[in-house]
Amino acid sequence: MSKITHVCFDIGGVANVQMPREEVISHGKEYFGAAFNEEKLKQMMFPTVSNTDIWREYNNGAIATQRYLEFGLSAGGVPTTERNRKLFRSLLEEACGEAYQPILNLVGQLKANGYHTSVLSNNNEIMYNTPSGEAIKKCVDVAISSHEIMVSKPHWQAFAILLGKIKIKAEERQQVLFIDNKTENTEAAQSCGLQAFHFRSKEVGMDLAFVEPMQYLHVTGIRI
Repeated sequence: MSKITHVCFDIGGVANVQMPREEVISHGKEYFGAAFNEEKLKQMMFPTVSNTDIWREYNNGAIATQRYLEFGLSAGGVPTTERNRKLFRSLLEEACGEAYQPILNLVGQLKANGYHTSVLSNNNEIMYNTPSGEAIKKCVDVAISSHEIMVSKPHWQAFAILLGKIKIKAEERQQVLFIDNKTENTEAAQSCGLQAFHFRSKEVGMDLAFVEPMQYLHVTGIRI
């Protein structure tokens, strides 16, 4: 029998299928005009002000949503009207895509077999509360977002908070399996004493990526 008793998932790129970038750009053109492109999207989503990473600050709960939207619009050279704030927010919500049903099914199977499940996501108030975010949050026992705990992965404190929330003692950390699509996060989890698995959705797509952790779970003896 596997020593793993807890399985924790990321959201973006693991528990949801993010909208293809081409579709995000297309919707951006509808909202903000034909000149909207990849560069404009990056400027708006990831603004920097006086060397401050506004995206990370927003994900860490240090900036309010309305302020973030204003920073983003200004960075993209878009007027900060109420209409444009609503359109930008809508674009961010759409970019989250849809819940990935195989992961939701896996969570259900794990819980049915007595495993504790959770979410640890670098996220913000807008994107965490989309239907795709809500879908996985409703399935797991504990859901944690960086904007609520004010620290992001791969910082060790995010994993320390996770362990506290799921009530795992320091000597029991190896009982936790963390699944994320970014290697810096899985490596950080391992450095904190957790087991970790890299979900390679960026490299091979969601469906092929899903096969790999399923094989890993079988090999490690987890009942699914």
